[in-house]
Amino acid sequence: MIISFQVSVNGLYNGDVIYIYRGSKSKKVYIGQTKHFFTRNQEHYVGIEEKFNVANFDNVVILFSEYFNGSALDDVENQLITYFVSDNSNSRHRTVEFDNDEIINRTGGNSVNEYKDRERVASEVILPFWENVLYDELKWVKTPTLNELRTKELVKYSPIKSLTTQQSDLIDEIIAKSNKNFVINGDAGTGKTVLLTHLVARFINENPHMSVAVVVQPNWLKTAKNIFKIYGMNSTNITVATSIQLIESRNTFDMIIIDESHKLSRRHNKQHNRFNSVYKGDFSKCQSHLEIIKKLGHQIVLMYDVLQAIRPANITREQFSELTKDFEKRYLTTQFRIQASSGKNYTSDDYINGIKYLLYKDTGLLKYTNFDPNFNRDVFKDSSPDAYFGYFTDKPLHNLVDWVDTDRNFNPEHINRVLAGLVEPWKQSDGKDKSKTHWHEGDLNRRWNSTQENWVHSDDTDAEDQIGSVFAVQGIDLNKVGVLIGNDIQVDKDGKLYGNPDNFYNINGKFSKAEREIPKNKKEFTIFVLNIYYVLLTRGIDGVRLGFWKNDEFRKYMEKTLDINE
Repeated sequence: MIISFQVSVNGLYNGDVIYIYRGSKSKKVYIGQTKHFFTRNQEHYVGIEEKFNVANFDNVVILFSEYFNGSALDDVENQLITYFVSDNSNSRHRTVEFDNDEIINRTGGNSVNEYKDRERVASEVILPFWENVLYDELKWVKTPTLNELRTKELVKYSPIKSLTTQQSDLIDEIIAKSNKNFVINGDAGTGKTVLLTHLVARFINENPHMSVAVVVQPNWLKTAKNIFKIYGMNSTNITVATSIQLIESRNTFDMIIIDESHKLSRRHNKQHNRFNSVYKGDFSKCQSHLEIIKKLGHQIVLMYDVLQAIRPANITREQFSELTKDFEKRYLTTQFRIQASSGKNYTSDDYINGIKYLLYKDTGLLKYTNFDPNFNRDVFKDSSPDAYFGYFTDKPLHNLVDWVDTDRNFNPEHINRVLAGLVEPWKQSDGKDKSKTHWHEGDLNRRWNSTQENWVHSDDTDAEDQIGSVFAVQGIDLNKVGVLIGNDIQVDKDGKLYGNPDNFYNINGKFSKAEREIPKNKKEFTIFVLNIYYVLLTRGIDGVRLGFWKNDEFRKYMEKTLDINE
């Protein structure tokens, strides 16, 4: 049976089309593109393609469009594969089939070219095809709206998602220079993790007999493994692990890619025993996990942001600089995460540059980032309902909770959270006790995130109501984000920000009393606190609102620094 969407018979013989086969019994689907459907259909069924021999495809839907050309076909095919994979992510078996080598070759280092009518293809072709045909008419998919799928990690970090030219060129260079190590610098939201998944896909596809290790933070371990598995890269030569797991394995690899390398551990007395346990045998003289990992990989690729180290036990900037002095340094500059509403006279870059200026103008760190001092401050002055940025001057917890809940009512597919600095006490055992709350304002009580790993998709019935810490959201995208700015960051007599350890409740995140007296450590602690708020303030795709938790002085500092009331 052939079911068509905008179909013409001539187009089946000689026309640009997207086609999707589906087996009524197997529920498997196969997604492809062609300029000659009848010829391609015969090729699939001559008996040499195993996936067609076992899946019993007995239905096909064919998508035509006047907008289709070579670039459009690549784009639509990639998007539909990504959406189908996410829609079927809970299946016990891989149900979405495609020509893996062809797709990876096309996207792993070659961006989908910008083409005329790309926005029309998204809104007038892909959207109605999914929602009206695949969901309403055929019942082939379970998710009614694409907006719901677009918030999922399998879509956001897909290794077949289209790349920018800058990302593609970087992958080309890394693959071509296999004897060179790389540091990929990038602000929050500049596509470091997307680059990582594409690099793995390209490397494995071109080097099937070589090994690659992907080092991630614990809160992203499950997601990373799932991405590679579901996209057909669950290969024996891909290892996904934390830095401890990789080091303890003692295995060596042709390539090691480290996500969030600014959070790698160093030898430190305020470090969990297991993190320090790796410094033995051949590694007994090493001072950091990075120093050890360099011994385990032929080629090392590090994703790095100088503004995201958040505790004393993280590798220091000096250590990182010394260990990577011979590395090639490259920079990602395009902002992907933050999406200011259309029609505004400001951009996502204006917001990021403003936040960096607000937090770091007196630290000396801005010169190490992609900072533009000429940002448009209107992003912080916009008081319209759809403004990207805003803040509340009273009842911070009530107002932030109401704000994210209101958006969730209108956009149930959104992943919204209230986040906060580490200014309320918490114990590990609290995560299992739903009666234990940490944030109290009048009749409103909330508890810290119950888990760090995969928190935004936690099964806890109150997960959406929990207050998220930096440990649960680093590297994570959210839609609307409320941020409680606590009194761990204060303003001194000279009008500069400083970290106050007396109001900071992460014992492993601050120096001992004796160490605090060292001027360098005082500055470093301030930077850790600033980095925590930088992470929290750069999680929101669609908007950020601030509330000031026992810290009205920071509000006044912010208004003055960003000229908000002028």
